[in-house]
Amino acid sequence: MESAVRLSPFVKFDPYNFVPVTRTPWAGALIGACKKRALPKPEHGWPARIGESWEVSTDAHFPSKVVGDDVFLNQLIERNPAFYLGPGLSAIFGSHCPLLLKWLNAQEPLSVQVHPQHDHPLLKPNECGKPESWLILDNPHQAGFVFLGFKDGLSKDQILAGLRQDRPRDVLHVVYPKVGDVIAIPPGCVHATGPGVLIAEPQYVLPAKSGKTWRLSDWRRFYNQAGEQDPLGKPRELHIDEAISAIDWDLPRGKELERLLIHNAAHREVFQANRYNPFPVQSFLTAGMYVYSPLVEEQFSLVTCWEGQLRLMHDSGETLSLVAGESGFISAGAGIIRIELSAVDAQFAPACAFFAFKM
Repeated sequence: MESAVRLSPFVKFDPYNFVPVTRTPWAGALIGACKKRALPKPEHGWPARIGESWEVSTDAHFPSKVVGDDVFLNQLIERNPAFYLGPGLSAIFGSHCPLLLKWLNAQEPLSVQVHPQHDHPLLKPNECGKPESWLILDNPHQAGFVFLGFKDGLSKDQILAGLRQDRPRDVLHVVYPKVGDVIAIPPGCVHATGPGVLIAEPQYVLPAKSGKTWRLSDWRRFYNQAGEQDPLGKPRELHIDEAISAIDWDLPRGKELERLLIHNAAHREVFQANRYNPFPVQSFLTAGMYVYSPLVEEQFSLVTCWEGQLRLMHDSGETLSLVAGESGFISAGAGIIRIELSAVDAQFAPACAFFAFKM
């Protein structure tokens, strides 16, 4: 008789799921700086720059490998989707985790881009939209910035002219975000990260599809095959017409857009999802013992730690520890848990955040 499959309330992932710099030529240094403080050197050494770390993913291109079990996240969920995702989500998504979590950092402005709605007519069968949000983990000296929507006071024709003539700085609204800012990036919102900001980025992606990004500008840069800027290299592909067709012109602009899409979440404060941001989040920013209740009842949560050490504790006695640079999955079946957040270096206050997903 076969033994029952063990179901884990907590899951930890390989923290070295980095996107090659050839795909993220704008990559920065903040992801590596954070992970190097607490994690051992990966097998092939630390990349010189890291643009994206796919922390929790069932995407076929960069799936998350479970630590301590020779499986990927989707294979683990297949053992009991209702336990891991929750009965409601598993009935819709099967073993696919609809919430993808990345870390993101750029040393120079990211390409100007927009994500379409899931049902946009120009999407291919294997593509979907990519609603997302940003949680600002670090912004040293408040010098980093992001582009969010358009400047106030411009007409639609002026904006379109700036985009088609590759003059994005003339039309994009600039924001200098604070640590703890939760920034919604709904479909149709033109955006780009600037340099110097470390971001945790939850995204909603459909099963067996890749979230689509349409680029409006890459700042007239050229790259060689190694992903380095080179005047003799080639530009990245742009998708001007597709991107313009996806823009949500009903969104406000400038400071009014900031008020609509940006919320600064204090220690322990729960940000609930809204029509622009389907990702509830709760950050813990001070050492201590706490109770964590699922942000969405009877559903899974994701967790990421970027400073200090985090210990998750279940009533069964099972525990899981995460250090800075590691991320994990709390099964729907785990219910309410206890957590302990502690500092390991007096120079850095401990910090972690939990994410969920609302349909």
